[in-house]
Amino acid sequence: MSLRSIVCLALALLALATPAAARELGTAPQLRILGFSADGRHFGLEQEGGDGASQRGAFAVDVIDRTTGLSAAGFPRGVTQLSWEATPADARRGAMQGFRFDEDDEASMQTQAIRRWAQATTRRPLRALALTDPGHRLAGRPWTDLTRMEGPIRFMAEPDIIGAHPGVSTKYAVAARLAAPDDPDLACRDREAAVTYPLTVTLTPEVPASDPGAAGRMPETFRQRTVELAYMLPPMTCATSVQITDIYRNKTSTALAVVLLVITGGGHSDAAEYRAVIFPMR
Repeated sequence: MSLRSIVCLALALLALATPAAARELGTAPQLRILGFSADGRHFGLEQEGGDGASQRGAFAVDVIDRTTGLSAAGFPRGVTQLSWEATPADARRGAMQGFRFDEDDEASMQTQAIRRWAQATTRRPLRALALTDPGHRLAGRPWTDLTRMEGPIRFMAEPDIIGAHPGVSTKYAVAARLAAPDDPDLACRDREAAVTYPLTVTLTPEVPASDPGAAGRMPETFRQRTVELAYMLPPMTCATSVQITDIYRNKTSTALAVVLLVITGGGHSDAAEYRAVIFPMR
């Protein structure tokens, strides 16, 4: 067989293997941490950027209230990558309330337009919350970090140098899970309704090997804690993975914020959005 024939055959086989509606490479949004309020009650974050495959942009601001475990009053505001496909009952649609756009005008749906609106809408409430504490980043794995990592993320609350002495700072393990059922056939891409699954984040203090009785003497200090969110997936959207990208504590060590990136798959591309939870430290 000639080289030309081999090349033609290879191209034909590739065409047969390629689906009619090819999926495009998705891009996760950029994350910016807004910080904590001085009392550690509130923690804010900002995410920006569309999925890179559609002409629709994304920009959103959220602030979490430690006392409720939910978004603070008036938040979130803006548009995430999953907002465009959200149903009217989805909180993402509520976050878009007041944003005016025209389906026939691509510029009105770009990130720049969404950013202008969201920043104007949140300027006053953000000023009132005064997120002046940038916090201390303790751990996490940014989406751009290609290091393979399995299991919970382990970290300590203070920067002890661990050597011959194990250090005195409390050590923790944190894990996140979105309880969506296995779907190897990707039937979720044809699902016409939105569905909600528990998104859980679990914080487990580690009992020191040098003091195994510490948990009995201080049960509250070593109590495992879990925050559960109701995470809604828009129609024709599959849950792919959840990654803990950042763990922050505030200056006075009264609050611990865990930032998650939820990766999803839709018909044309993958998409992602950030969420956050707060654990009281004491």
